[in-house]
Amino acid sequence: MSERSDKIGKTRTSDLSMDIAEVLKLADELLFTHTGEHLDHLQEIILKGTLKGQKYAKIASENHLSEGHVRDRASELWQALSDVLGENINKLNARNMLEKTIISNSISMGDFVGGNKVSICSKRKRYPKSSPLSKRTENKTYLDIDTAPEITAFYGRTDELNTLKTWLTQDCHRIITLVGIIGIGKTTLAIKLIEQIQTQFEYIVYRSLRYCPTIDNFLTDLLQSFISPIIPNTLDHQVNVLLKFLRKHRCLIIIDDLQMVFQQGQFAGQYQAEFDGYYLLFKQIAELSHTSSFMLITSEQPPDAICLQQRVANATRQKFTHCLKITGLGDSAKEILKDKELSEEHMWDTLIEKYRGHPLWLEMTATMIEELFSGRVAEFLGYPSLILSNEIVSKLNRVWLRLTESEKEIMKYLAKQEQAITLSQVLQETSDNYTTEIRLNAIQSLKRRCFLEDPENGESSSLLRLDRIWVAYVHSI
Repeated sequence: MSERSDKIGKTRTSDLSMDIAEVLKLADELLFTHTGEHLDHLQEIILKGTLKGQKYAKIASENHLSEGHVRDRASELWQALSDVLGENINKLNARNMLEKTIISNSISMGDFVGGNKVSICSKRKRYPKSSPLSKRTENKTYLDIDTAPEITAFYGRTDELNTLKTWLTQDCHRIITLVGIIGIGKTTLAIKLIEQIQTQFEYIVYRSLRYCPTIDNFLTDLLQSFISPIIPNTLDHQVNVLLKFLRKHRCLIIIDDLQMVFQQGQFAGQYQAEFDGYYLLFKQIAELSHTSSFMLITSEQPPDAICLQQRVANATRQKFTHCLKITGLGDSAKEILKDKELSEEHMWDTLIEKYRGHPLWLEMTATMIEELFSGRVAEFLGYPSLILSNEIVSKLNRVWLRLTESEKEIMKYLAKQEQAITLSQVLQETSDNYTTEIRLNAIQSLKRRCFLEDPENGESSSLLRLDRIWVAYVHSI
């Protein structure tokens, strides 16, 4: 053979080897997407032999197996591939059908393969030679948090961090809800938590619902991120693939801005009809056995989280869901004022108490003190009323629009009260425009929005007091 022909022969052998590897990779991803299991060693041997044109007898002989056993396992493999692709796959057409899938993938990444069964992701122009799992190296955590906000400053929250670490790493809660009024620091806390617990998880993923993705789009994006680029196009199959992965690997999925899929103008935590799939997903995550965790970040506590926690806990004597209410920073808020270089440090405690240690309200107010009072806190506090900057009012306006009319009426009543009052007083003295049932639900909803302050030392837990920022806001409208 000439040198030229020898080179050609080597090139063809190399190409064949590469093609087989690519077909094997595709088959592995297809099976994993459909069953949650990768090709086992014998399935890989059978498929590789088939791609080389070997008969079952030769495959059996080379691997010291009976021909009947190889035939049985091959039949199972072809059936599994047939189920995924929606085509009849057998020994004679396996190579052609899988290569057809690869070609289809390279021509139009958005096409469906086999009619209705499998959709190919649009992230690459050819089927990837490495799955998303390759992003995670041995003993290293796979992180997909590129869309998470960057932490530029972090203050305090030691108790909250310790509580969350216990719930996640020791108690292995399946769903943890972080709830708190807008700007209180829920997302910042979650991102900081990742730094401290990432070695405890194999996969950590952050996603926000601020643009209200459908549950199908959310799951497709999630699965493509760290499970498989080939995604089932039915919702139940997508959920099944995710659940199988959550059982096999320890994962932390952080979902921010959950309130965006709740209804506006309704009581807190009511899912919009088109987003009810999120409720069903979280219900399964809470009720089915696995060692992974979801962290939900929201300014409206979903009622189902409470029900699931109580029902599951009563059934098993173990809590699988938990809710942590995030409140003000307390003394740690002084670091915000220090960073803003405000003067008269002896007045900082008064300023912090007035704004309840709310980090965003304090930061916006400190900016006003800087710009209008040259950083002098005492001069600013000389004004009798609680002053809300334009930025604070703008954020509260958006929240106000989400309330029901009955909630607004209760808030206007509470804003007039100088002291905390009992529930019975509220029911007796508020307008008769609404039934007792509606008013009770309105008060409960305000609690779930974190609009009502927690009782002060010595106060009864049944007393109600509107958050003072909302008192100031209601008086201004």
